[in-house]
Amino acid sequence: MEESKKILTMSVGEMPGYGFDCECGRHHSVDINKILSGKGVLDQLPGALEEFRGRKILIVADDNTVLIGGNRVKEMMDGAGFDTELLVLPDHGYPVLLPDEETVGRLLVHTSDDTGLLLGVGSGTVNDLCKIVSYKMKLPFVIVGTAPSMDGYASVMAPLIVDRQKITYPAHYPYVIVTDTDLLNTAPLVMKQAGFGDVIGKYTALADWRLAHKIKGDHYCAVTAELVQNAVDDCVANMDAYFGGEPDAVLKMNDTLLLTGISIGLIGYTRPASGSEHHLAHFWELDAIANGVEHPLHGNSVGLGSIASAEVYKIMRERFEEVDAVSPPDPDMLREIYSRAGMALTPAELGIGTELFRRSLNNGYRIRPRYTIFNFTMEHGMLPEIADAVTGIMCGGAK
Repeated sequence: MEESKKILTMSVGEMPGYGFDCECGRHHSVDINKILSGKGVLDQLPGALEEFRGRKILIVADDNTVLIGGNRVKEMMDGAGFDTELLVLPDHGYPVLLPDEETVGRLLVHTSDDTGLLLGVGSGTVNDLCKIVSYKMKLPFVIVGTAPSMDGYASVMAPLIVDRQKITYPAHYPYVIVTDTDLLNTAPLVMKQAGFGDVIGKYTALADWRLAHKIKGDHYCAVTAELVQNAVDDCVANMDAYFGGEPDAVLKMNDTLLLTGISIGLIGYTRPASGSEHHLAHFWELDAIANGVEHPLHGNSVGLGSIASAEVYKIMRERFEEVDAVSPPDPDMLREIYSRAGMALTPAELGIGTELFRRSLNNGYRIRPRYTIFNFTMEHGMLPEIADAVTGIMCGGAK
C-alpha cells in the first residue's frame, strides 16, 4: 500500500504520532501524544498524565460539565496524588458559556505561573477555550470530552467570539484526548444530533473544497478528503444504532468526530470539515448573540445549513457544468438523513426567521475568506435571485 494511503486503514487510536509525505505534495502529521477512546477509558487518565505529576493541573469546566465529569476528574486526579485546581467558568447570565474575550481573559487570569497543564472537561466551548489559552501560553492541554456534539476535540483551530464576530484562530492539538463512551452516552439527544449534524455537514464542505480547487486552484488533498468521506458514509450507515445508544455506534460516531478534527491538522486549514454550511451556522449564531438570545447547538445549525447549501448547488449545477462536476449532495438526500435523526428540516423548526434566513444566504459567505458555492453564485451575479429561491423552498413549504 502507498504510504499516503495507509492512513485510510488506520483506527483513530493508531494515528497519534503518525506522519507521511502525501501525493498532494505536502507532509502530513498527527501531533497528538495519545487518544483514549472507548468504554471506560476515563479510568486511564491518571496513567496518561504521569509525566505531569508534581506540576499544577488546572481543571476547567462549566456549570454543566463540572457535574457531568469535572468533579469526577478532580477526585480521580487528587486520589492519584496529582496537584489540581478546579475552575468552573460561569455563563454570566447568557443561556450558554460563550468563548468570548471575557471568558478567555478569565481563564488566562486563573492560569498561574506554576500551571503545567490545562485539563478541560467539556465539549465545544471548554475545548476551544483551553486550546487557545494553552496555545498562547505555550502549555500542553488535555480534553476529556463530555458529549459527541462537535468535531473540534482533535482540531488545531479554535473558533472564538471577538468583537461580536466569530473568528477561527490557529491553535494546536491536544496532548491527550479522552472520550469515554460511558460519558458520551449520557449526553442529551440534542447534543448527539449536533454531533451528527456536524458530521453530515461534511457532504457540502467537501463539495465546496472541490469547487474551490476547480475554480480557484486552491490546494486539495484527495487522501484527506477520502478519509473524511469514508468516515461520514460509515456514520450514516450506523445512524440508527447511534441514536439508539448502542456503544459501538457511539464510539464510531465519536471517532469520526475526532477524525474530521484530525483532518484539519493534517493539512493545516479547515477545508475538510467546514464550508458554506458552517458560514450559515455562524451567521445565525452571531445574530442570536447580538440579540442576547440562545442559539441552537452549532452542529444542529450546520445540519440545516448543509440543506440550504445543497439547495443552492442543486440550482447552480443545472446551469454550470463546473458545479455539477464537483458532485454536490442532493438536498433531499440530506433531508432524508436528518429526518431519520429527528432533526430540523426547515429554518422555522430551528427558530430561524424567514428574513434572517434570507440575509444569511445573501451574506453568510462574508463570514470567512473561503471560496464556496455562495461565492461562485455571487460572482455570476445570481446570489440575490438564488437566495430568494432557496428561501421560498425552505421557508415557504415548497420542495
